[in-house]
Amino acid sequence: MSVFEFLLALYAIIAGIGVSLLVRSVGQMIEARDRVQLYWVHTTWLALIFVVHVVTWFALWRFHDHSPWTVWQALLLLAMPILLYLVSHLAVPELEDEAVHDMREYYFRQCGWIQGLMLGVIVSGTAAQIGIEGSPDASGPGVLRVAAALALLPGVFTRRPMIHATQAVLLLTIVALGISFLSKPIG
Repeated sequence: MSVFEFLLALYAIIAGIGVSLLVRSVGQMIEARDRVQLYWVHTTWLALIFVVHVVTWFALWRFHDHSPWTVWQALLLLAMPILLYLVSHLAVPELEDEAVHDMREYYFRQCGWIQGLMLGVIVSGTAAQIGIEGSPDASGPGVLRVAAALALLPGVFTRRPMIHATQAVLLLTIVALGISFLSKPIG
C-alpha cells in the first residue's frame, strides 16, 4: 500500500463518519417531521455539506502521484474531513426529545460556526495544495475555492436572513461549477 492509498483510506474513514452523521441527522429530521419546521437555507446547507464531503474526497486524487509525503502535508489534508465532520455535527440538532424544532432558528444559532468551519476547510485544502504542489491553484477549481471563501465570509459575521439566502444560492452555483470540474474520469 502506498502512502497516498493509506492517506486516502484514512481520509475516507473520517469523511465517512461525517457523512454518516449527516445522513443519520437527516433521517432523524424525517422521523421527527411533525415536530420539525424546515427552513430552505438550512436544507440547502445540508445538501452543500454532503456534496462538499464527496467533492473534497474525489479532489484528493490530484495528489495520487505525489511522493514523498510529510506528516505536515498529511495533517493539512486530514484537517478537511475533520472540519467537515464538525460541520456535519453542527448542521442538525439532536431531535430525540419531543420538542418542536425550528430549523430557521437553529440555523441562525449555528451559522457562524458552520460557515467559519467551512472556511477552515477551504483554507486547509488550499494550504495542503500549496504544501504538496508548491504553489496555489490558479485553475478553475482554485478560483472557485476563492469565490466560495468570499461567499462564506459575510455569513461568519452576520445573521441577516437576506445575506444568508443570497449565500445559499451563490454557494449552490459555486458547488455546481466545482462538480463540473470533477466530471472527468479520475482513473
